[in-house]
Amino acid sequence: MSRFAFYPELFEHRTQALEALAENGYNWFEHFGSVDLLHDLFGLEVCGIAKESYSKEILAILKKLFPDWTFSDIHYHDRGRDRGWKTLIFKNQRRGKSFKAA
Repeated sequence: MSRFAFYPELFEHRTQALEALAENGYNWFEHFGSVDLLHDLFGLEVCGIAKESYSKEILAILKKLFPDWTFSDIHYHDRGRDRGWKTLIFKNQRRGKSFKAA
């Protein structure tokens, strides 16, 4: 059974990520649909990215912003809201799931 985790500081990290993305030419609703908090992993996911190349560039921006968040993933999400590419970056490895180190 997994334990519930809540990290209020992720709200500030989300704001920092939105600002860094905008500074690098990635605008909310134009290039991506949302930046969501990943409390269980202590990280963020940028969802609804239109192009795979954008998702890779976004990951590079986030790695620079959060250098101690050592895990990441990029994948395509084809259902529900925010269809498109997803970029995840986080500190805590999820049990039973393999992610590449950033």
